[in-house]
Amino acid sequence: MGFPFVEQAARLTRCIETPRKPAQGIETEYLICSRPAAQMGAEQMLWADRRYWAIEAGLHLRLDVIAGEDRSRVRHRTSALNLAVIRRTVISLATHWIQHCRKRRHATLSGFYDFMSANNSKKAFALVITSKPSWLPP
Repeated sequence: MGFPFVEQAARLTRCIETPRKPAQGIETEYLICSRPAAQMGAEQMLWADRRYWAIEAGLHLRLDVIAGEDRSRVRHRTSALNLAVIRRTVISLATHWIQHCRKRRHATLSGFYDFMSANNSKKAFALVITSKPSWLPP
């Protein structure tokens, strides 16, 4: 019968490698696209797939692992939205802080949380009430 919105499909096969285990396996992924081949060729589909995984491995991984977004039991729509905005704001501030962190060993999201919680959370509170925090470079 088919799906009216699927214009093309592709099979992507890649070799999985890590520094410790080279060529540890082969992974096959199937891609579907609503655009015709004239609008989106194979290279563009590959680029879109890589972009998707870059987002998933970047922001979503941070939100899931560090911020515990998947473990959240908040079900009220407005509360969930408020928490999501706060989590993304914290990730954005942390990314900026990490890029300017003087101690490279501390330049992690956990390091940012530790930095903010130092001195009974005075730094985090100052971030909320100060229009231009001193630790945030111009």
